Amino acid sequence: MQTEIVLTKVDQLEWQTLSGGIKYKFIATGDKFLTGIGVAQPGYGETWHKHTDEVEESYYVIKGQGKISWKSGKEEHSLDFSAGDAVYLPRGVENEFVNTGNDELWILFNITNAEKWRE
Repeated sequence: MQTEIVLTKVDQLEWQTLSGGIKYKFIATGDKFLTGIGVAQPGYGETWHKHTDEVEESYYVIKGQGKISWKSGKEEHSLDFSAGDAVYLPRGVENEFVNTGNDELWILFNITNAEKWRE
């Protein structure tokens, strides 16, 4: 169990890239969560993926707009979002999102049970 306070100099962290073209940095991590910043250029985002059944995720849209899609059984759903919106993704939901705007999309994301974050 982590017992110390950690300060992260976010501008000194290297960007990583996921399939779909979103760049991200994990800016804070604990025993049971990850917090990160993601940036997607217009037309890019994160491709279909599924977290394990122990993982919940949330996004806060800092800048830009996009569309999130998810699968429920055989049905596919989607919602548009923009700056100031927050999105909650329940456990085990297969999802993707894309920047539908003309400017960069910036999101702050949180993932619970981070040690199990991807299947």
